[in-house]
Amino acid sequence: MNRLFPAFASSRVAILSTFLFLTAFIAALIFNGFYLQYYSLAQLALFAWLLLALLHGYHRHHTLVITPLTIVVGLFFAFLAVSLIYHPVPYLGVMNLWWVGVFALIVAIYLLLPEAEQTWRYSFNLLMVIITGLALWGFGEQLLYDVSPDASFYNKNSLAALINLALLPLAARYLTSEDRRRSRYSIATALVILAFVLGLISSRGALLAFAVGLIVLVYLLWQPVSRQQLAALGAWLASGFVLATLYTQLTGFVGRDMFSRMATLADPGESGNPRFMLWQPAWEMLQAQPFSGIGLGAFFLKLPTSAHLEDTSAGYYVHNDYLQIATETGLPGLFFLLLIIGVLIWQFVRLARRYRARGAPTTTDSLQSGRSGCAAISSSSSPVYFEAVGLFSALLAFGLHSAFTYNFYVLPLMIVAGLYLARLDRLFAQHSATPTWRFTWKSHFHPLSFYLVSFAIVLMAAGYFVTLALSDHYHQKGNALAATGRLQQAHFAYERAQQLSPYMDNHFYADADLLLRSVAVLPPESPKRDDLLDYAADKLDRAAELNAYQAYTPYLQGRLQELRDADTYRIIDDYRQALQNNPRFLPARLALARVYQRREQPEQAFAILQAGLDYPYHSLSRELLDYVQLTAEIATQTGHDELATQLQQRLEQFRQAYAQQSKQGQRRPSQRY
Repeated sequence: MNRLFPAFASSRVAILSTFLFLTAFIAALIFNGFYLQYYSLAQLALFAWLLLALLHGYHRHHTLVITPLTIVVGLFFAFLAVSLIYHPVPYLGVMNLWWVGVFALIVAIYLLLPEAEQTWRYSFNLLMVIITGLALWGFGEQLLYDVSPDASFYNKNSLAALINLALLPLAARYLTSEDRRRSRYSIATALVILAFVLGLISSRGALLAFAVGLIVLVYLLWQPVSRQQLAALGAWLASGFVLATLYTQLTGFVGRDMFSRMATLADPGESGNPRFMLWQPAWEMLQAQPFSGIGLGAFFLKLPTSAHLEDTSAGYYVHNDYLQIATETGLPGLFFLLLIIGVLIWQFVRLARRYRARGAPTTTDSLQSGRSGCAAISSSSSPVYFEAVGLFSALLAFGLHSAFTYNFYVLPLMIVAGLYLARLDRLFAQHSATPTWRFTWKSHFHPLSFYLVSFAIVLMAAGYFVTLALSDHYHQKGNALAATGRLQQAHFAYERAQQLSPYMDNHFYADADLLLRSVAVLPPESPKRDDLLDYAADKLDRAAELNAYQAYTPYLQGRLQELRDADTYRIIDDYRQALQNNPRFLPARLALARVYQRREQPEQAFAILQAGLDYPYHSLSRELLDYVQLTAEIATQTGHDELATQLQQRLEQFRQAYAQQSKQGQRRPSQRY
């Protein structure tokens, strides 16, 4: 093994590290919360980067400089891992561990990597190009399709958070005196584009967070930067925001420009009302389980039973990351998260004070100090300090914005935030006089044992993500086959998914649904009927064991009992259990109403359907159209003519909107992601 690594020069390792990091970032952008293959690809790229850092660091006799921030990040991740022991849906907790905790993995990789300095330079520059491209993508969407500028993200606020993560470090770099004129113009162009799209998005939380971050940046750089440079920076940023305002006015989007949006903050009750409806049930969940929490990533499973009737959100996130972390992991999880923030601020303040007291280290000195382990100080103005201020301001804006959205649950945002956090931590380790802990692999591990342990750790993680990706591939393949009527081939695909990921309930209930559809087309006297029903029952029992909060499983159990001609009360209990898990789950509400309809109990059927009218539904769907139509029909039968007329009118509106939505969805290519 020792002969392998001399062939890899530092520059090659840095290039490979940059490639793996950007692969993870781009895959995370495509994942967007839906496609697990790309989630797995992102994690596999990061673990490949981890293996590279471990092996090359061992060969290079790399000294690990462990800071207080490194320790508290490790404690937070360790707590999240331990909390999986009592998680109600373990597989969901594991996925969210690597989703929310990905920043800790990047901090660890950066700690282990000898070529962290070169990797940072390559990664940051290319990252800024990609983010600027995403901003232009978002503007193109708005220009061509008249839709929200969100690029590859599910929500425009996530793009705004990513733009904030780019704007503030670029602003600090623009102010760095050592940059060439051509480089300054390139940065200025990026600043205008990013500010323009941020103004176009008009996210109030993102704009407020950016304003706070910019104020902190200007305050910290007020002395070492000339007023002319600060004025030039302000002019570039202002031009982007002014262009965004002019564009929204010229295109007729009155009330959607950034100034009109910010003016709504004069009435906090109205502007924050949608979030307040999510915060209240989350607070109630926290009060019910203050120390254990409901389980990392489990908020969307618990919300339907306690959501407000007026809540129109998709229901996946609290829109306050600190409250969601507390709700899902308990007060200990929130404590460790706040501890990370506190230690980060403390380390940055120590670094800033040392700079102001004795001058700043130069770039050359920083590289030398990184090799020697000593803090080099120079009297000249240093880009290292500018860089630290830019990164700290960006993370500050990111943290403030997270109090009003779900940044911690967006994988590409956490990857970028993790890189910034790791870079700031390394700057502190190199240039602060605060005591740190130093560790060298070679003094504690024999080469063979170190290589074996390193490969074992990475391969175990890789095995999990590879099987996760393959199981999702077969699941999607099963869905596609089932949609074309090839039920047997779809069943084999679902079976393969179950073998690869036997801890995920969706593979089991999807297969059970397929089996029930097969039974429905068989003649009553078919000998295969009972076998298929028993097979489906076993799969639904397994799905219920894996996830007791899913509404689809008891709904399918009710359908299975209907096919078995079971006792009506048992069928009703299954459908009611599905509605108890999620009152907005329309298939169960429709099925329960039809049971009462067949029993010639139209009043009970109407009561079930009428109860669903109190809920707002997140999106137009085929089930929603069927639900409104059936409710209108039974309202007419039971003498509720006025309600029936209203529902018929609403049904026509829904049909038109549904047709328009389908048309728009075909025109907008980014919806694929």
